Amino acid sequence: MIRIHFDKPMPINTLPKTKPDNFEFRISNFGRSISVCVYLWTILLLSLAVSAQDFQIKIRQSLENRDYQTAIGELETLKKADKKMFELNNYDYLLARLAEKKGDFAAAMANYQAVVNRNSILKEYALWHLAQIARTSANLLLERTFLQEILTFAPESLRAEAVRVRQARSFFESKNYDSAIQLFNNLNSVISSQRVATEQTPIEKNPRYRENLVFLGEAYLQSGKLTEARDAFTKLVNNLPNPGQADDFALAGAKGLDRLDTGENYGKTAPGLPDFEHLRRALIYQFNRDFPDARLHYQAIVKNYPQSANVTDALYQIGRGFAMEANYTEAINWFERVQEQFPDHPIAKDALSQAASAFSRVSKPKEAITRYQRFIEKYADADNIERAYLNIVDIERDLGEENDALKWAAKTQETFRGKLPEAIALFAQMRIHIAQNDWQNALTAVEKLQTFADLGGTRVPAGTNKAEVVFLKGLTLENLNRYPEAIDVYLSIPDGRSEYYGWRATERLKLLANNEKAEPIIKQKIAELTKNIETRNVEAQRKAAQDVLRLTVNMETRIKMLDLIRKAYTTLPDYQKVPRFKLLEFGRKEVLKEKREVSANYHQNLADELLFLGLFDEGTPELEASQPGGNDLAYTLAVFYKRGEMANRAVSFIEPLWKNVPADYQIELIPRDQAELLYPAPYADSLVKYAPEREVDPRFVLAIMRQESRYRADVKSNAAARGLMQFISTTANQIALELKKENFRQDELYNPPTAILFGSQYLSNLFKLFPNKHAAVAASYNGGEDNVRRWLARSQSDLPDRFVPEIIFSQSKDYAYKVMANYRVYQIFYDENLKAK
Repeated sequence: MIRIHFDKPMPINTLPKTKPDNFEFRISNFGRSISVCVYLWTILLLSLAVSAQDFQIKIRQSLENRDYQTAIGELETLKKADKKMFELNNYDYLLARLAEKKGDFAAAMANYQAVVNRNSILKEYALWHLAQIARTSANLLLERTFLQEILTFAPESLRAEAVRVRQARSFFESKNYDSAIQLFNNLNSVISSQRVATEQTPIEKNPRYRENLVFLGEAYLQSGKLTEARDAFTKLVNNLPNPGQADDFALAGAKGLDRLDTGENYGKTAPGLPDFEHLRRALIYQFNRDFPDARLHYQAIVKNYPQSANVTDALYQIGRGFAMEANYTEAINWFERVQEQFPDHPIAKDALSQAASAFSRVSKPKEAITRYQRFIEKYADADNIERAYLNIVDIERDLGEENDALKWAAKTQETFRGKLPEAIALFAQMRIHIAQNDWQNALTAVEKLQTFADLGGTRVPAGTNKAEVVFLKGLTLENLNRYPEAIDVYLSIPDGRSEYYGWRATERLKLLANNEKAEPIIKQKIAELTKNIETRNVEAQRKAAQDVLRLTVNMETRIKMLDLIRKAYTTLPDYQKVPRFKLLEFGRKEVLKEKREVSANYHQNLADELLFLGLFDEGTPELEASQPGGNDLAYTLAVFYKRGEMANRAVSFIEPLWKNVPADYQIELIPRDQAELLYPAPYADSLVKYAPEREVDPRFVLAIMRQESRYRADVKSNAAARGLMQFISTTANQIALELKKENFRQDELYNPPTAILFGSQYLSNLFKLFPNKHAAVAASYNGGEDNVRRWLARSQSDLPDRFVPEIIFSQSKDYAYKVMANYRVYQIFYDENLKAK
């Protein structure tokens, strides 16, 4: 702020010649005061008129830098200085969006209302936001007023269906159930009429139809129309989207039916039903991890239908529920009961295996081993019989009995000679030798393991893959000080953006370059690779240059090698498969100073305005609705969707195209625009807000998010995990307690800021358990912290290169590979504040 204070007349030429940000005058001479104010205001207006385009650029830069306060300040200044230009360019709508983002709802409503009052082309969007704010403040009547005005003003709106859904829900939330019923029935009639005639899927499996049906059932129930409510809830449980996969809507249907059947006793006792209906509802609850309600139905089968064929499964599933709640002591009781009451039933085999596993979880290793031995004796022909042998190996290791573990590993190899379990047991033996630092025997085991042909991937429990085996060979050679061989082995593993062990091999090579004994060998290898490199054929140049990059941090050498690789890529067919696109220009560029003609394409007009304001989240769908197809348009939409924090659309566009590109494509040479589509940074505000204060790197949260949901906020997995970070209900409830979040509902996990807050909190907890061990935290996020503790203990090391091979769940190991590979790339392209490097 510039303050000028004077009591005597002051020459005009002594006044400031540049536009001040703010100013204050105190002048005794009233007339001179007026002259000065007019003069300065004229200067300000002329300055703004000249620099309108600069103003727009500054606003856009502020938005891109997430500096919302600066953008708000600039907009407020323009509003005072040139209201006409401010409104012509719909800057009041942008100001409203920013105020809403900052939580200043009064300012947001005032500016949205100004957009509505002058019938701006963005009126429908302003009304939508006004309706949302009204809903937040629990003024549902006002919300419905705004929603109805959208349908009147903009019948072509892309939000028309969402508006009608919100209308129906608003009536429902207002307890006006008759109106809600009418609107939800209308919505489902429209969905039914829009179905393609050849579509084979029943309408009852359509997710939009099913979601409306949930509200219909509840509205019927609340209004006393019990027959109609039962019909709606029954449709939900009868028509699962996929066999055995009970979605949220099926869960709502099961709960609705239970409420109808039990009344005041809901949640306390199971209704009187046939055993098969108990089983159906129990399976829906169990799938959605609502174990207490599932148990009510399973226990009803056991108690009321002792002769039913479903009793055995009910007993077993009660045990499974307790085990999934980590109540292993109670789980054991039910698994043992299955074996005692139904020793010849096929499910008794699974119960025995589960009981053995549960005993190992409650620190009763002898009981666990006894049951695994019984399993081996009784079910010698079982499909997964090798698991019993291998689990005994693991339990002996947990007990610190490495020699006994080696004996069981040898016994397993002998029993399954020539079969895949022999390789798995040999892999277990090799890990034991590495944990013991018995590198010579580890090398013997790894070289034998390399002879097995079926090492293409982690296809079997406790399995491995070719890259891991080769890497462990390099690790054993390194620890035997056989550096030249180790270097060659490490270099044989391709490195690229998704190659976990290629990256780990590169990291080992960097360590060797700093090893006093290995450094001369590294320098010799670099000399061999660079000698006459430019006279070799192009493919040989590429391979040698990429190898050199893995061996040196010397900047001059790296620049030279990258240049060679870049040139090689231009002539090698496989490396020319990197897609090429042109970013199309949309949205008006010039700041309006007077009204302009608009086109007949309504959605194009909306896109022009919204994209001009930098509001890609709303502008990109309008653009997509207004344009014909094409590769460049598809790419442009992907870029815009990424900018609008709909990163799932960006990834779904670019990932299939990059599957054709060689896996070892040099990461630094990936075109920046495509790198940001492959590894976008959506929801940056929430990530930077919640992760660092919990000592979690936002880039690591993104690495998890990429693997969990591919940035889709509304996704639900087969295991009933919800949202960006894929939380199951039990974990989410625990985190909600830690955050002191009252009345938490599982559906809140579909809200990105909530999902990121929960994910950051949970990751913070895991890092406290496993400080600075990112691979362990990643494995724990997927496989559970108890398992990770055991795997770390077995490895007898904090080093990821010794710990990760100990992950015996193939899914968790593959998950750790991918998350860590994601994290590496995010660190290359973004800083800790998610700004592009």
